[in-house]
Amino acid sequence: MTDLILKYLSLNNQVKISGFGIFYQKDSPAFYDETTAALLPPGKELFFTVDFDLKDNEFARFFAGQKNMTIGESEAKILETANYWKSTLENNKELEIPELGNFYVNDTELVFKGKRLITHNPDNFGLEEVNLSQLKKSTFTEISSEPNDYKKSTNKVWWLLFILPAAVIIYYATQNPELIFGKKSFPQPNKIKSNPVSKKDSLKNKTVKMDSVSLKNTQNAQK
Repeated sequence: MTDLILKYLSLNNQVKISGFGIFYQKDSPAFYDETTAALLPPGKELFFTVDFDLKDNEFARFFAGQKNMTIGESEAKILETANYWKSTLENNKELEIPELGNFYVNDTELVFKGKRLITHNPDNFGLEEVNLSQLKKSTFTEISSEPNDYKKSTNKVWWLLFILPAAVIIYYATQNPELIFGKKSFPQPNKIKSNPVSKKDSLKNKTVKMDSVSLKNTQNAQK
């Protein structure tokens, strides 16, 4: 019954339930639901007007076409459901109809709190329910992760600033060491000049050697 009521409401703004009353829908603006901490987009909200003496067969015709039954059978099914709803209200003072809303009796007045319906209106296309509690958590997670990302990026920059100059220094140290270390400051050792032996001294040595040899020979002959 609930599915057929919602389907009928998607085609019409209201549905008349014989022996119970009229469900109708109105445009509802976006609003913040405190109970679910969610921001709801524009949609449709259900309302109800009680009328236990209502008689109408429009919904019965729709019901019969959907269930492949006669109008009499559909009217009997709708009346049976309406009587069940009324008896539940009389006994429990409240009634919940899934996907439609909640009824409760306040003194002698019947109060209905209808559900919000998801619509496919082109004006609201793309708008979805936003859970603010989850949004806060995700935002906090993104903010808390930013310092770690910042540390990682700064570490990479410092490594880059260290590696590049080191590579340049190594290159020039191997190719052009004078650009880094400068020219050699050690003086070249002075060449030691050797004084040539004069020919006169060599002749004197030869004369001395010859005299000593002749002297030894003379001594040997005398012996």
